[in-house]
Amino acid sequence: MSTEDSRLPSVNLRTRSPISYLRSLGMLDWLVYLVYAGALMFFLFPVLWVALMSIRPEGAVLSYPVRFIPTEITFEPYREVLTGSDIVKWLTNSIKISVLQVVGVVLVTVPSAYAFSRFDFRGKKATLFGVLLFQMISPVVIVIPMYNLMADLNLLNTHIGIIFLYIGLQLPFSIWLMKSYFDTVPEDLDRAARVDGCSRFQTLYHVLLPAVLPGIAVVAIFNFVFSWTEFVMAFTLLNDSELYTIAVGIFSFQGQHGANWRAIAAASMVAILPLLIMFVVLQRYFVQGLTEGAVKG
Repeated sequence: MSTEDSRLPSVNLRTRSPISYLRSLGMLDWLVYLVYAGALMFFLFPVLWVALMSIRPEGAVLSYPVRFIPTEITFEPYREVLTGSDIVKWLTNSIKISVLQVVGVVLVTVPSAYAFSRFDFRGKKATLFGVLLFQMISPVVIVIPMYNLMADLNLLNTHIGIIFLYIGLQLPFSIWLMKSYFDTVPEDLDRAARVDGCSRFQTLYHVLLPAVLPGIAVVAIFNFVFSWTEFVMAFTLLNDSELYTIAVGIFSFQGQHGANWRAIAAASMVAILPLLIMFVVLQRYFVQGLTEGAVKG
C-alpha cells in the first residue's frame, strides 16, 4: 500500500502536460510577457530610432560609433521642418481628407451592414461574396483604371476625388467588419422596438447604434489610419504640392532635402503625432470594440 502511494505523485507528474507544469511553476506567464516585450520592441525600435535621429545635433547622424541615445539634443530640425516647408499645409490636407472619408464610410457602412445583418433577400450571399472579393484586390492593381476614371470625371488633382476613391476602397472591409458587430446584437431588440412602434430607422438609430458604437469607433479608426498613411493613390492623382497629403508631402520633402536625415526624421515624427493623439483619445473605444467583437463572436 505504501509503495503504491509513493508512486502516485510521480505518475501525476509524468501525465501532466508541459504547459500545465509551466503554469504551476509560474513560468508560463513570464514566457508570455517575454514574447510581448519582444514584439513591442520589434515595432517600437524603428520609431524610437527615428525620434532620436530627429533630435541629434548636426554631424552626429553618420558619426561612428553610432550611439542609440545621443549625448546632445537639438530641436533645430523641427524648426527647419515647420518653417521651411509646407508640412502644416500637408497636415491640414490629410486631416480634412481623413475626417471626411471616415464620415462618408460610416454613413454608408452602417445602413449597409444593418441590411446585410437583418434582412434576407435574393442574392445576399453573392453580394457579400462580391464585396469580399473586391476587398482582396490590391489598390496597386487598379491604380491605372482609377486614374482614367478620375480623369473622365474631372476629379484629378482634387481632394473630393481622393475622398470618394478612399470611401470606395474601404467600404468592403468596413461593411464586413460592421456586419459582424450587428450580428452580435440579438434580434429580440429589433422586435421589441417594432412592438413599441419604432420604424426601421428609429430602431437602427435609437436601439442598435448605441449597441454597436464600439464597432463604429473601430471602423472609424481603421479608416482614419488608412487615409492618413495611403500613398499610391494620392501620389498618382495629386500633382499640385498645395494639395499633397502628409504621406506624399514627406516623400517630396525627402527629395528636396536630399540626405538631411535629421529633417526627414523630424518630418516623419510630426506626421506620426496626430495618429498617436487620436489613438490615445479613442483608445478606450478601440479596445472595447475589439474586445466585445472577439468575446461576442
